[in-house]
Amino acid sequence: MKNKIIRVCAQRDPKLENFAIIRGVMVITINDKNNFAYGAGYKAQGGGSWGDYHIIGALQEDSSWKFNVGLFQPFDGYYDEYAETASKISDNFNSDDAKKYFEDYNDGSMYNLSKKFQITNCPTFVSAWDIILKNCSAKEKQLFDFDEEGYPNEQGKFYFSKLCKLTDLDEYEEHAGYLWYSNDECEDILIDLEDEIPNISSLIPGKIHFMR
Repeated sequence: MKNKIIRVCAQRDPKLENFAIIRGVMVITINDKNNFAYGAGYKAQGGGSWGDYHIIGALQEDSSWKFNVGLFQPFDGYYDEYAETASKISDNFNSDDAKKYFEDYNDGSMYNLSKKFQITNCPTFVSAWDIILKNCSAKEKQLFDFDEEGYPNEQGKFYFSKLCKLTDLDEYEEHAGYLWYSNDECEDILIDLEDEIPNISSLIPGKIHFMR
């Protein structure tokens, strides 16, 4: 993914040594023409619920950017919904262009990055709990309560939690009890992230808010 914007909010648990609990994730990519942005946003919403959303951004005639957020993560294929979200900020949304980024599953893609920062500890997500099993300490293995075949027990601690490897949160900042991770790689793209990140975050319901 050539141009990307990543925000992650996680929380340490004293019982965990190699993982943190995810509270929010935003992954945004800019298209090759540098005139549209496509992204995925996730936030914990209380009571164990988890919200997933798509993010659309469009370059305006005055060279500023506008963003809008809609229900459903972009990988669910609701292209009518994505077009509706985009219609609030642009008349030039192209579903075929968006698909190139929403349906890219290669290393470094928006999809893979969004999954990297929300590993679900549940047998339904085979690749996810396999990552946990391969990277957990002996203490964490007991907490997750993996059986002899490597399946996590639903009675185990952190079952169905969304986790992230601490090693993937390089140089995070700790503030107000949370770990805040950011990674911006935007070549020749003028987006005022100091304003736009809080704006995008405010459009995504949840318990935390990305300030920059």
